[in-house]
Amino acid sequence: MVPRPRQDTTAPFPRRGDYTGVARCIECHQKKHDQLLAGHHGGILAAQGLDGCETCHGPGRAHADDPDTAPEKITLPAKLAAEAQVGFCGRCHQEQARGHAGDLPGFLAAGKSCTDCHTVHAPRSPPAHPGIAFATRAMAAAVTAVGASKCRDCHPRRDALLATSHHASLAGDRDETGCEHCHGNGALHVETGGLARLITRPDHAGDGIATCRSCHPQVDAEDFHWRGRHKPLLSAGATCTTCHTVHTAVDTGAAAAALAGAPLSNRACSPCHTPAMCVLPGTVHEPLGRLDGPLTSGCAACHPGSLAHLASGGNKRVIESMHGSPAMVQQQICLGCHGREQHLAHVLQGSHQRNEIGCLWCHSPAAPRGKVQADAEQKCGRCHADVAAQFRLPNHHPVPEGRMACTSCHEVHGARPRLRDLDLRQDVCLRCHRQYRGPFVFAHQAGRQDGCVICHLPHGSPNRRLLQQTSSQQNCIACHGDFPSFHNQNNVLFTNCLNCHTEVHGSNHSRFLFR
Repeated sequence: MVPRPRQDTTAPFPRRGDYTGVARCIECHQKKHDQLLAGHHGGILAAQGLDGCETCHGPGRAHADDPDTAPEKITLPAKLAAEAQVGFCGRCHQEQARGHAGDLPGFLAAGKSCTDCHTVHAPRSPPAHPGIAFATRAMAAAVTAVGASKCRDCHPRRDALLATSHHASLAGDRDETGCEHCHGNGALHVETGGLARLITRPDHAGDGIATCRSCHPQVDAEDFHWRGRHKPLLSAGATCTTCHTVHTAVDTGAAAAALAGAPLSNRACSPCHTPAMCVLPGTVHEPLGRLDGPLTSGCAACHPGSLAHLASGGNKRVIESMHGSPAMVQQQICLGCHGREQHLAHVLQGSHQRNEIGCLWCHSPAAPRGKVQADAEQKCGRCHADVAAQFRLPNHHPVPEGRMACTSCHEVHGARPRLRDLDLRQDVCLRCHRQYRGPFVFAHQAGRQDGCVICHLPHGSPNRRLLQQTSSQQNCIACHGDFPSFHNQNNVLFTNCLNCHTEVHGSNHSRFLFR
């Protein structure tokens, strides 16, 4: 809309000249004086630091001496150009002018000025609808709709911005009721000269979330967009407009740069994913999440499809989420950075991979620096509940006490063929129990196939020395049921095999494992 030209002439403001005083103004303008006293600006006349009528109309001596040329010698605020009038009124009402309904540029573009809605020389009137703090959807539905053409009379800029936004289908040239989809019927707002609290605004109204969800029901009011413990709940005070703005042109800068292949930083992700960025400081992945770090070796390193996600304006279907992805996908993403680590050389052939256990089952991307292994091992019991229970038995390896870890014995990232089971059942034990390593001239043959675990329970046991059975006699009889006949089991001497066979792990003197 083209701003309407000012036909009447008036003196500019500010200007120089001599003042004449309120008394002389009253000689010709008694009625205006009385109206001012009864209005909102009545205090101007009584304020000692102001110049009465001439506070707004400028020095009046020339006007009083030659009333026939009044328009050229006195300032009439209502006849100033819109921009000049805003600056004029802004001397006292700067804050109100700057944030006037959030659309001062729109009013100026429509050719509106302060005096189109506000009358200075008017009696003070009671506030319209004093009981309404801010209109609700139910209240707006009870009045008459005015249509988008009426809205554009004062808000052409808002309508123009809407036409370039994600809500372009609601712009006035496409939908005559578009504005009132979100702001409710506008009869009260129009009748009161644009009183802001008599129109519904989703960013102010208590039912603003309901307004947005009337068109976006897929947004869960409880879980919002985030998963996990870092989600900002709508029910906890956040609103749709905390992150989203409606009358804003689609930001194609980052999207266009992504499509053009221009280098981007992680800062492109932070406006929508601030909670995710906040958990990385202090973790092993902190370097990947630095705002000024390259996107390709930052967020995109763990989230393939980030560029397409950014270019599409946030389409979730084109980005790979680590959580919920198949184990093979997780492995490939993680190995993109960790593939050169020696202990991961055979991870793709390991038992975890064969059982479709992905990296994130055990590892948290936000694990504190220096505690990655400890953080992962706390999760072993989720899958190996039977083993976790064994560590609660009276006799156990000191894993719960923190002096050992699961990885002290188990290679969780490697591939161990069945032919090498003895490495785990015996050789791993001998790393700590070196006194039983040998070689012995006469070795205990039990360990040739089953290793140490043929007698000992490695995780925990109710028996001393982690034995399978309660006593050494029962432990030995499990394999040596063909003991000689002279081993009278009623004789105390023969009920404890270790009385004679003291070197049960191996002997250099006797094939019967005597000392």
